[in-house]
Amino acid sequence: MMTRIFVASSADRYVVRTAGPQRSVLESALLFMRDRRELDHALKTRVGCSRAKLSELYEQIKSGEESSLSIDDLHTIHSVLLSVCSLFASEEDFYIKIGFFRENVLALANALAKAVGETEP
Repeated sequence: MMTRIFVASSADRYVVRTAGPQRSVLESALLFMRDRRELDHALKTRVGCSRAKLSELYEQIKSGEESSLSIDDLHTIHSVLLSVCSLFASEEDFYIKIGFFRENVLALANALAKAVGETEP
């Protein structure tokens, strides 16, 4: 999977361009966290937002290869990617539930943070 993500800043938003497999990882992770059986305040502790916000981000990511996101949205997405990685004891369970290897999800989280860090504010 390609781990490089294109991010450009535009005023107080970030334009994020993802390839198909990257979008699939993001969609899978967002849905997994949204549908997890845990109390709302526990979910907010993990990812910093509500289930409704995860649904909103999922729809936005699913809608196409380019998304306009706030820095808070990017933080949530990064938190979701890291959170799903911490929830499974085995690589097999992770792959069965998420549909991707943990190393790819971690690489995508790191690529996202790096790409945001390389943009001009």
